[in-house]
Amino acid sequence: MRILHVCDSLNPAGVGGYESYLHHLSRVFASEGHEAFVVTQSPSTDSPEFVARPHYRLFHLSGNLLEARKWKFLSLPENERSSAARSMFSNNDISADVHVLTSQLRTLVRDLSPDVIHAHSTYVVFNRVLEGLRRQGILSGIPVLATIHGLPKTLVLPGGETTTDYEQLAQSCPFDRITAVSECVAAALRERLPERSVNRIQLLYLGVDISVFRPQRQVKKHWDLAFFGRIEQAKAVDLLPDMMVSLRTRFPDIRLVITGEGSYRRKFLDELKKRDLMGAVSYLGVVPIEKIPDLLNEVRIFLYPSREEAFGLSLTEAMACGVPVITTSVFGPSEIVTHAHDGLAMKPGDLRGLSEAVRELLSDSRLRSRLGQNARKTVEKRFDLKKHSEQLLLLYHELRHAHRQS
Repeated sequence: MRILHVCDSLNPAGVGGYESYLHHLSRVFASEGHEAFVVTQSPSTDSPEFVARPHYRLFHLSGNLLEARKWKFLSLPENERSSAARSMFSNNDISADVHVLTSQLRTLVRDLSPDVIHAHSTYVVFNRVLEGLRRQGILSGIPVLATIHGLPKTLVLPGGETTTDYEQLAQSCPFDRITAVSECVAAALRERLPERSVNRIQLLYLGVDISVFRPQRQVKKHWDLAFFGRIEQAKAVDLLPDMMVSLRTRFPDIRLVITGEGSYRRKFLDELKKRDLMGAVSYLGVVPIEKIPDLLNEVRIFLYPSREEAFGLSLTEAMACGVPVITTSVFGPSEIVTHAHDGLAMKPGDLRGLSEAVRELLSDSRLRSRLGQNARKTVEKRFDLKKHSEQLLLLYHELRHAHRQS
């Protein structure tokens, strides 16, 4: 089967849940003889049109370079963005982008002849492109489904209009089926999408490749704690400096490793310096996806204290490696972790609770071992990527059959 994945945006640094998900999913599909392609908007003016990845081909469509301008805008210091926005964006940017991308994707679909098109969190741009191609009859016989990876969030469009991504999705929702990565996402979609789309929503948890993310025996633990992900306040990384200060009294040699990138990075690193924590924290920046399993096996405890999280792919990756986790008791993580069985869960934003959970685990190696072993079993039972891919293929075949019948 030829599968075309479509994404409004992929982080050019390679940081993010569905960037990792598509990487590992494509590997599983390739091992079963399927062919995967990924298309997204060009993140810079000099992005190559085509990139050959180990298990899939990545295509960059330029559109009107709206995505490239967005990433350039986000690279600016926050105090410069307001004035820069007026010169970088215009009111008709989205319609102009959709117009160009419709032509570009039409050509690509004709060249690749996909059996199915699988969109990922296409809220603003490619949902409208796919809707246009359907009206033109270009996608006749090709099922189109979407996976929604996030909870609703506020967007400011190029013309300055404030909206939400779900509101934009509700305006253009050309999908035969919509899979939600967690029940909290499914509930949010049911509440916000028009009635005609609600009956197309189904829950389908993401999966982790448990042959890649697995416990490695006799590996030296270089760090006590780890956080891997986007460095944003929504991920509660702002709690980590105060947490480290409170823990160093009892654990003077405590070590934390952090990977990732994000808008809060500069301020976060400044906070570490102010608290004289740079010697206790290793910031590795953006780490290649292939190196994450080894790094996870070199830590004692994985921290995932997000204030709001749709699912928690990094969380399940750590659990698959048998690493005990500390997370929050809300949204996606609450559907993954059972407190005191396969991890510890705290209220979001609870600095004291986070610090106490770390103290408890660092002081009890038997508890760490029990939680880590149970975490691995949880992923094997509920979040195995092989089983997830089988469910996806069944869904693809079901939708293809429905299209042939109609």
